[in-house]
Amino acid sequence: METTSVKEYLAKQRKLVELPSGFVFEIRKMPPMIYAKMRELVGARPSDTEEETEEKVQGSLQEIMELVIPQCVVKPKIVIGDAGDAGDDELSMDDLEMDDFLALLEEISEFSGIIKESIEERESFREE
Repeated sequence: METTSVKEYLAKQRKLVELPSGFVFEIRKMPPMIYAKMRELVGARPSDTEEETEEKVQGSLQEIMELVIPQCVVKPKIVIGDAGDAGDDELSMDDLEMDDFLALLEEISEFSGIIKESIEERESFREE
């Protein structure tokens, strides 16, 4: 048995996604520290119901977006700022269309295994 190379490991942590606009972005799985910061922002507890968690997420949506999107979109690089403030090879979060923005959040969450369906799938796999 050989250890996994960095290149192999990172390849499994990233994927290409086609957004509603038709553009293709490269995303990565949410790093554990970003996930922990997101949970802290939301204030979610394991004992919260799904409705309580959803309500807390809605109250912290802007902060979550500013935390997750720049950290988890690999290409093109996305930066926080006003439209037009980004560099030549960057997009500002304000440059993104709303449908693309929401699709990125959903894709990152699903790929990272932090939405309900992904958690259920992972738990059923463990039971097998």
